[in-house]
Amino acid sequence: MTADVRAAAPSLDDGLALLEEQREAMLARDADRLEDVNARLSGWIAACRQAPAAPDARIAERLRALRAALDSNSALARRSALQASRALGALLGPESRLYTDEGLTNSPAHRRGVRSA
Repeated sequence: MTADVRAAAPSLDDGLALLEEQREAMLARDADRLEDVNARLSGWIAACRQAPAAPDARIAERLRALRAALDSNSALARRSALQASRALGALLGPESRLYTDEGLTNSPAHRRGVRSA
């Protein structure tokens, strides 16, 4: 492997730094910063897919750290989405149920006579 290819390959440490920055943006609820870091993270992932695998003695350790950071960020995103859903539910109130407990619809039947057309 040449030095040029090795230099062009994305670093796992860069990905870990991006995931940490993403987490900080989510915790700060900074939408602009989150959008920016998500775009850079997408670029990093695309570069990883195109780069040839480089032998690295620390790769297993770095991959575990990346997986832990990714799991942490996804859990944070799920909790944030759940909080947003609850807040929206509190603002809008309970939605009307389409069916009763017996399985019947709450809406009245709109029927026309057979010869009404």
